Amino acid sequence: MIKPIHYKILFWFCASAAVVLSLMPTTGAQLFQLQDKVAHAALYAALYYIAVRAYGSSFSLLLLAVMIMCFGLSLEIAQSMTSYRYGDIWDFAANSIGVIAIWLFLVSRGRLE
Repeated sequence: MIKPIHYKILFWFCASAAVVLSLMPTTGAQLFQLQDKVAHAALYAALYYIAVRAYGSSFSLLLLAVMIMCFGLSLEIAQSMTSYRYGDIWDFAANSIGVIAIWLFLVSRGRLE
């Protein structure tokens, strides 16, 4: 069984990677339409799940969800402050959909705040 400290390390590694990847210049073509939005939803779903595993005993599911969504929003704002990236409300929506999907799954499985 993975210990909470390992999930905490993984969470901060993934959050740091999200910051770096979100603020790097992008290159390359997409394989399919909406690939970027699917990637956003998957990344934030995974980040939220890891946050729950790391910090779920200290914070409610709802608070963690809001915190991860605020993290995504702050990265979109940071992107809009660069000359080579732009903030996108639809990226934020995709981030939020990923978080909400995992939240709904956890709540439906009986993991309530």
